[in-house]
Amino acid sequence: MAQLELEVLTDDAVEAAAFEAYWRLNEDGETWAQTVTAIRAEYGLKPQQMTRIAQQAGTAYLADLLCESCEDPYPVSSRTDLTQALRFPSWKCPSCHEREVEERAARVMEQKARRRSEIYEQYPILNGPDLEPTDLTLFEAIALHALFSDPAVEDAGLTSPTDIWPKECRWAPEQLRYNFERGLLKAVPRRLKVHPDSHLDAFALDDEGELSDSFYLGRVSYYLMGQANELTDRHPRLLQALNHTFREGPWPSSWAGQWRNLWDELVLADAQDYLAMKLGEHHLEMNQGEGTRTALQDALSTFSLGQVFNFIYRAAKDSAAYYQRGGVNKRQAANSTIGRISASADRARANGWDVKPFGRPWNLPLSAIGETFFSKVMWQPAMMQVASRDAQVPLHAWPAENAAEGTEDEGFEEVPHPVPGIDEEGTWIDLGKIPGATPWPDVNDLLKLEPGTVTAIVSVPTAGRSTMALNIALHNATAERFTVFSTCEINSDAIERKLVSATCGADLRYPADTVDFDSVRRRASESSVRVPGWHTPTIGLPLEQVFREAATTVIPPQRGRLALWVVDTIQSYSELDEEGLALSMDVARRIAEEHNLAVLITARALSEGPDKPLELHHVPTSIARSADTIVELHRDGVYWTSLPDADSATVRALKVGGKQCKESVSLNFEASFCRFVRTDT
Repeated sequence: MAQLELEVLTDDAVEAAAFEAYWRLNEDGETWAQTVTAIRAEYGLKPQQMTRIAQQAGTAYLADLLCESCEDPYPVSSRTDLTQALRFPSWKCPSCHEREVEERAARVMEQKARRRSEIYEQYPILNGPDLEPTDLTLFEAIALHALFSDPAVEDAGLTSPTDIWPKECRWAPEQLRYNFERGLLKAVPRRLKVHPDSHLDAFALDDEGELSDSFYLGRVSYYLMGQANELTDRHPRLLQALNHTFREGPWPSSWAGQWRNLWDELVLADAQDYLAMKLGEHHLEMNQGEGTRTALQDALSTFSLGQVFNFIYRAAKDSAAYYQRGGVNKRQAANSTIGRISASADRARANGWDVKPFGRPWNLPLSAIGETFFSKVMWQPAMMQVASRDAQVPLHAWPAENAAEGTEDEGFEEVPHPVPGIDEEGTWIDLGKIPGATPWPDVNDLLKLEPGTVTAIVSVPTAGRSTMALNIALHNATAERFTVFSTCEINSDAIERKLVSATCGADLRYPADTVDFDSVRRRASESSVRVPGWHTPTIGLPLEQVFREAATTVIPPQRGRLALWVVDTIQSYSELDEEGLALSMDVARRIAEEHNLAVLITARALSEGPDKPLELHHVPTSIARSADTIVELHRDGVYWTSLPDADSATVRALKVGGKQCKESVSLNFEASFCRFVRTDT
């Protein structure tokens, strides 16, 4: 039974009477004495007037529903509101509710402040010695570099929790993330520590709700140990030192035995992710245990990650077909996938099959640690095509022992313009010191490789134009000009062997039967020769995309501006017609002009017969028209697959600076050492 109290606020007698009639109850206290329609008819009111009177002519209070705090009665705004209010077990007025919310918020803030104070006591911000690359393992160096290269670190010197890194660029592969984070955190001495400003939910509580001595991996933020008081001043110095070591070398000696295990861990994680993704596309799922890991590790011990992706793709498709044929459930079909992968790898290994490597799918990107390791540290942008057993560290990683010995020769007289020569051990000395674009002074008059120009070396097949272009790239890289050599005719391993062979004068064509490659590589590093960047893009890839890889992956913009780009056999990046080659030449010229760099291309051409030199009309029309300078590499006896008897070579100018030219220079070709040298050396 409702007990209403009315407070009339109008002086108008009609409105006051209508207001009281609106709220009048029958004697039972539950039903209304008059309907709203009857009240409007009695007092001659319109619906809008009746509504205004009910809301503004006074206030009705429900006397038996009081505020829990201040005991004010509940104000009723309409008959419908009264019906709903009668169902309320209790009520709190807005002012009391707002005050209670504020008090509760204040208590929460006080509790958070107390908890934060406890965290600061338990996790104080400490200083320590600055970290150097030599203090770190290879994993620690890569993990710290990836963690503190995140732009979010710039604000306060704190890392983002690894749980919230975006899916398209996780800090580490998901199945390795917690182990990697735990290993980095537990390193002795401490490399980084938990910052007390991490989110409160990152710190674990005990059974009584008090702060424990534990925290949740993936939720905390870290800061780097160092001497600087400002945390934002600590990581830039370490990143600069690591970048220099990754880029220029040499590596700390301990790293040489650590890189392969990290390679194997990362590619195995990628293979597991790809397997789960491919099975998921067929609505299959399997629990990947030790048996799966063992099988994938066995395949990766022989084949590259891209080739193992090939095995996984076909095995998952066959497993889906196996399920569709009926007779097995999804779990059995999914579990049969790993057996198919092992069988495919075994057959390919036994038969020596050339397995096509797959590329990395867009929805399975490299993690930040993977990107740092393969591209920045190992210089392997084409890691999908390189098996673990074939991978090699970059040349600059090896320490240049005794590099400073013998520099205090009082009788030494500096040569203003040194000429590269060959010392007693066969090492190509003074490479990169000679002014000009090539290692051969006489050739420099023909090949200037000026910024904004396109230069072409043309020859019949097997004359050695790729070797000449690689020699030029080696010379420019040693002269500290940022250089990239792009080829789809030589694999990465062969390129490195050719560079080391040219530098040291070592015959590495059959390394297993002659010399130890690692020892020769170390000798090459001692000669202070800097190798160019190189990559082996897929044949048929558009030239513009090849350049993007060269200018972003091989030589990232932060390393410096690309000065020379060598494109080995431009026909490999063109459609098989004159129009396709013309398009590639237009792209090469546009890149040279827009980026103000020198572009050196090599190209195939056919003469009229053996020992017949090429003339300008033999050169493909689009190259003859677009290249600023064109030279022919000629060797007697070379024609298609024929190998010459003589080592002599001639560089003949066909066009220099846009004008026809007839000059020529003689060189010797040391085929076993992959280099051209002056005839007087």
